[in-house]
Amino acid sequence: MIRNKFISNKFPIILFSGLILILGGVFGWNALKAHFIKAFFASYTPPPEAVNTANVEKISWQPYLEAVGNMSALNGVDLSPEVSGQIKAIYFKSGETVSAGIPLIQLDDASERAQLANVNAQLQLAKVNLERSLKLFKQRATTQSALDDAHAKVKQLQANLEDFTSSISKKLIKAPFSGKIGIKQVNVGQFVNAGQVVASLQASKALYVKFSLPQQEIQKISPHQKVKITSDASSSEEFIGYVTAIDSKVNEITRTIEIQAAVDNSLGKLYPGMFVNVKVLLPAQLNTIAVPQTAVNFSLYGESVFIVQPDVKKNKDGRDTAKVKQVLVKTGDKQENLVVIQEGLKPEDIIVTSGVSKLKNDTTILINNSNPI
Repeated sequence: MIRNKFISNKFPIILFSGLILILGGVFGWNALKAHFIKAFFASYTPPPEAVNTANVEKISWQPYLEAVGNMSALNGVDLSPEVSGQIKAIYFKSGETVSAGIPLIQLDDASERAQLANVNAQLQLAKVNLERSLKLFKQRATTQSALDDAHAKVKQLQANLEDFTSSISKKLIKAPFSGKIGIKQVNVGQFVNAGQVVASLQASKALYVKFSLPQQEIQKISPHQKVKITSDASSSEEFIGYVTAIDSKVNEITRTIEIQAAVDNSLGKLYPGMFVNVKVLLPAQLNTIAVPQTAVNFSLYGESVFIVQPDVKKNKDGRDTAKVKQVLVKTGDKQENLVVIQEGLKPEDIIVTSGVSKLKNDTTILINNSNPI
């Protein structure tokens, strides 16, 4: 009885002591682990980041203004007859090049020609009667009134002759200028109305491109300024043109001004109505520093570039390693993959061109220019 009471009094002490030992072991192990981790990181050197580098150089920078334009022909027209009639003949093939003045479509003019022949016969008779009246008037065998009637008859028939001649000419559609004719919209035997389009004719050896620029760019544009044009149809090829006209007013809704440039199209690779990209070339800027856009770290706090420090060393594999320094820069125009650096870099600097997002000040890098990253 006494023994059981003794054991029951000692049990809480034993349990508490055991709990102390367990907790002490846990905390001791965590402290030991933290010590080893701290010691590891104190002596740990992260492996160098593999990057590409490039020398900073001054170049000739060609700034430009970019716009979207539409091509149009210097001369372009939808051919249509002035009068109604039935098509008698078509003298062209769709898509061929035609010269100015050649016949394209003949409408039926048989009725007009018959009336022309009738009027012409009457005119010849009226001229004979006029000559006879003149002789009789000189002989005082006829009156002045009869002579005047003979004159009037001749003039009337001459006017009728010219009227029918004009009507006949309107039945023949000719090419108003040299160019490429489109797909015919009519067929032989078809009746067409006045003004109905029969085909399109475009003079396309030289074309216009029309595009718009914001009003704040007006002072940068002048006649004869060079432009470069590309299209989706041949994106790898550039076409050269020159500004020929600047509109006389700014669009009140878009606040843009329309500009027209003439483009050589002697090879026939551009077509009226095409959508094209236009670059208006501005004066070239010499001795400009431009770097790849991948070299610039863009952030809310500004733009920065990593410069390779001059203490380049060889690692155990014989490869170049160095530390980098982050410097703030002021950027300017951008073109394709290049950006102008206005402040912050010098021509003798070497910069990191790839992998900048992994870097910070004094980061060790492995220069790996043989394998672009």
